[in-house]
Amino acid sequence: MVKAFIGTLEPLRGRDNNPTIGFLVQSGFPEALHSRYVERYLEKSAARLNAPYVGTIVKGGGEGIRMIPQERTAELFDGLQGLGRGFVENGGLDTDLLADVAGVERYHPFLGPVFKIFLHKSAASWYWDSQLKKNGAYEERLAQPYTKKFW
Repeated sequence: MVKAFIGTLEPLRGRDNNPTIGFLVQSGFPEALHSRYVERYLEKSAARLNAPYVGTIVKGGGEGIRMIPQERTAELFDGLQGLGRGFVENGGLDTDLLADVAGVERYHPFLGPVFKIFLHKSAASWYWDSQLKKNGAYEERLAQPYTKKFW
């Protein structure tokens, strides 16, 4: 999806006076840290497009949002809408609001062993297995398409 989105920006290459650009990156990883590589790529892409870059909103834990009751996500979506309004009205991202929306950059190292224990329990794969089944990909879950050498 990211690659397809970047492809839609192609018409901006080589043009002058491109619009100001900013991005929202969310991922299923619980920490925002895992998406910082994408953020750097998007910043470089804006420069290559000669588009003024105002920043990237990086939000971890996005996959779990769909399972949270709507009343518990209202604050998050209000914050995202506030960032969008600020972008339209002021041409930038409100750094205080951005920090509130972004959430956890990196969990405390103490939680690493806790996560490892949880990941070895079958309950940890329940959600992902249900998504694979829903999308008809469960039987291929152990496939390793990139292990074959092509050279």
